[in-house]
Amino acid sequence: MLVLVLGLATAGLASAAQDPLLGQQWVFGEKDAVGAREAWARSAGRGAVVAVIDSGVQLDHPDLKGNLWTNPGEVANGVDDDGNGFVDDVHGANTFDGSADVTDRTGHGTHIAGIVAAQAGNEGGGSGVSPQARILTVKVYGTTDRPGHSALARGIRYAVGEGARILNVSINAEAEMSELTDAVRFAGEHGATVVASAGNNGRDIDAQPSYPASLPDPAILSVTASTEQGAILSVANHGPRSVDLAAPGSMIVSTGPGSGYQLRAGTSMAAPHVAGALALLAAARPDLPQPQLRDALFASAKRTSHLAARVAAGGLDVGAAMHRLVPGTWGRRGARVRLRLRAARRARTGRRATLRWTTANASSVKRWRVSLDGRRVRTLSNRQARRAHTRISRTGRHRWTVTGYDSRARKVVSAARRFRAVR
Repeated sequence: MLVLVLGLATAGLASAAQDPLLGQQWVFGEKDAVGAREAWARSAGRGAVVAVIDSGVQLDHPDLKGNLWTNPGEVANGVDDDGNGFVDDVHGANTFDGSADVTDRTGHGTHIAGIVAAQAGNEGGGSGVSPQARILTVKVYGTTDRPGHSALARGIRYAVGEGARILNVSINAEAEMSELTDAVRFAGEHGATVVASAGNNGRDIDAQPSYPASLPDPAILSVTASTEQGAILSVANHGPRSVDLAAPGSMIVSTGPGSGYQLRAGTSMAAPHVAGALALLAAARPDLPQPQLRDALFASAKRTSHLAARVAAGGLDVGAAMHRLVPGTWGRRGARVRLRLRAARRARTGRRATLRWTTANASSVKRWRVSLDGRRVRTLSNRQARRAHTRISRTGRHRWTVTGYDSRARKVVSAARRFRAVR
């Protein structure tokens, strides 16, 4: 795994605007690689809890401390107040040694936590995919990157028991163990998703599995890593049956130890992009269960030649998924699409009625469809003049409807105007 330490003491970064590292986060750049900026128009993840099951988290990191989950049944008093087997697990637990010490000694878990939910707009660092979600810290190993299955299984059960329904597991092992399989099944039975990194062996895990990513349980959402160009990272595992999505995992800037920031690469960095995306969707549609949120991500994934035959669904696009789950008149970059129809209130039968319309912030609309009383009159591109006309054959009430669709044929905006036809 690549690890580069970034400093924030240089004059250029220190004098930058809010979130000075945001410009170095290519994921949120002009291309909006995972559709996060688009999704932020509807959700920043408020109310969603994501369990980071890893090496721990630096709880006092300036970009993370405001987004920590707090156990409502526990206070730091040396007593197991909520009776869950952990004393003083105020912000999470250590299932490696059975304590509440979640100190991160490798920086791995801290980096993942920042990808999920680093605070936005706090004049420091960058932003997470879901900048208002809460991070529930579960430490399952110390300084080794090979935690035992038992600690990981206990960590999954602990996180689910504390209410987390999105679990990030950027951990991989060669062998399947019943204890871990049972824990994943437990998570699924309680409505949770386990977002699992595919691993960094550069192999097809359909043929040579990696766990828990290769478990067939529907609660597993397996993620491989992609580059800025959209290709699979060279070290990343893949497999069209075992790997569900690809997400950014190359040169990822996020929170690091010592209140700093780091560049890291690998599928460990890809998985939390998906966990953060699920948090955005869960906050926007708290009425929907996890399987429907997962299905939205799968159905809206980007299908490219780079990913074909290597990933089941495609590349992460949470903006497209948000459009599926939250229909309405909103467009890219969060600007509200405005549509105003203009037509006479009266028309004469046997003559032509004309409709015109004006728009604002409609760059996401690629095609307009005009209907009269439910029958299509005209379809035109966004570059054509915004007008349509048709001959009126009967008296009475009539209704114009104009609907705008984006490049994926998803409805972006719609408006209607009524008029009366007379002789």
